[in-house]
Amino acid sequence: MRKAIRPLAEVLPRHTPRVTLRRLAVSDLDAFHAYRSDAEVGRYQGWMPMTREQAQAFLAEMSTAEFCPDEAWFQLAIAERASGRLIGDIGICVHTGDDAHAEIGFTLAPQAQHRGLGTEAVRAAVAMLFERRAITRVVGITDARNLASLRLLERIGMSQVQTLQTVFRGEPCTELLCELRRPAAATG
Repeated sequence: MRKAIRPLAEVLPRHTPRVTLRRLAVSDLDAFHAYRSDAEVGRYQGWMPMTREQAQAFLAEMSTAEFCPDEAWFQLAIAERASGRLIGDIGICVHTGDDAHAEIGFTLAPQAQHRGLGTEAVRAAVAMLFERRAITRVVGITDARNLASLRLLERIGMSQVQTLQTVFRGEPCTELLCELRRPAAATG
């Protein structure tokens, strides 16, 4: 018997000791546009910088989007719990079929990096995915040069399972595919 999926209102916001996962909002525009326009923040990301107008439209779309629809990316806000200020976002794409799994990606504003906030947020997002979706694993793909991202994936319990040679933004690169399998207690 398949476990019923809880309504989104019961899932978000999700609090950890220092961060809150919530929907992105149009009111996040200044913070979102600032870190998403930072060339160093975006160096290894699959997204490209947006104009303010594009960012506003994206935030409006995500503020009402279905939570983690099949085969489409959904972005969650990472906010400081104390202030509610946006400090990053987490992208999630659930792939269905024989190998049902979710891919996760994350972006943190420079001032939020190297403080463990990303680890807290991504760990909470992964737990939420295992609670809400019938997936066998969560994967994260990172450029081998992005050591901070690789370390975060390792801290949340992911293991490297594949090395891929590819081209990213016109340059050859090595991507590392890491995964975390569904814990036995999370089946249902």
